[in-house]
Amino acid sequence: MELKEKHERLLDENHAERENWTQILALYEYGETDDGQEVRFRFYQKVDYQPVYSVRKLNEETLLMTMTDFADSDSIIRMMDEHKDLLESMENWIIDVRVNYGGGDASYFNLLPYLMPEEGAELADPDEKMLFNCTEANSRRQLESVKEQIKGVKDEQTLVFLSVWQREWERNRGKGFVEFDFSEFFPDTFVKGKSEPKSIIVMTDVFCGSAGDSFVEACKKSSKITVMGRPTAGLNDYANLAIQRWDEGYELWYPTSRLSRIDHGRGMTGVGIEPHIYIPWTPLHLEEDVDLAAALKLVDSNLPTY
Repeated sequence: MELKEKHERLLDENHAERENWTQILALYEYGETDDGQEVRFRFYQKVDYQPVYSVRKLNEETLLMTMTDFADSDSIIRMMDEHKDLLESMENWIIDVRVNYGGGDASYFNLLPYLMPEEGAELADPDEKMLFNCTEANSRRQLESVKEQIKGVKDEQTLVFLSVWQREWERNRGKGFVEFDFSEFFPDTFVKGKSEPKSIIVMTDVFCGSAGDSFVEACKKSSKITVMGRPTAGLNDYANLAIQRWDEGYELWYPTSRLSRIDHGRGMTGVGIEPHIYIPWTPLHLEEDVDLAAALKLVDSNLPTY
């Protein structure tokens, strides 16, 4: 409790599950447990991040899809193409985005027909707006970024989105806060789905943010999806980061958009997107996959999910 009180501003969270102690523990050589045992904090070499986009069969009726970010639309499309037969034949999906570092919402749009029910679902909220702060500096930095992104993308749908994104920053340059027009990319926000899979479980945690937040929020609008685990990071109140770089190697990343929900007290900062079924984190999570076991139990139960 002493460290928690001392570093309250660094933790800045409303629940122990959401606290990140990495920066704090790095300040100390050792600690002491409640029963008086000394614990030495050792420094370990940071492992380079390797994104995961995978599909594997858990049993005859259920598959597990894992996506650790939405930054590479081409890899996600390739994953879907390679496992097309499996995706369209399995009755139950479990999607793991407990660790998802975000990227672009367009990267998961090809999944929407699988995620939505056959009768369809409305993804847009008429009372929700995202406003982009199109100052000259913000527009310049975002346009520099999108030109680099376009060079490395092959997926046609993502390229359409990026071209619309580029057009909106260009035509709104210097106008301040405006709402972008994405109708060319997403003309109909009412999306009808496929018959398979019949049911989907999405596993979430606080390490799922940005486009991961958006993905989980979209999933909650589908009647055939149950979200379980812990609330997401909740990073989208202020989002769409721009980068200011200096020759000395310093970088400042800052948001260029805000959601109108903030003005109505419905912001997600510090709260995240809440699951239908909450599974509290316990030390047992360090030893076994508690969430996946609960998901498989739910798949087998045929009971109402929430």
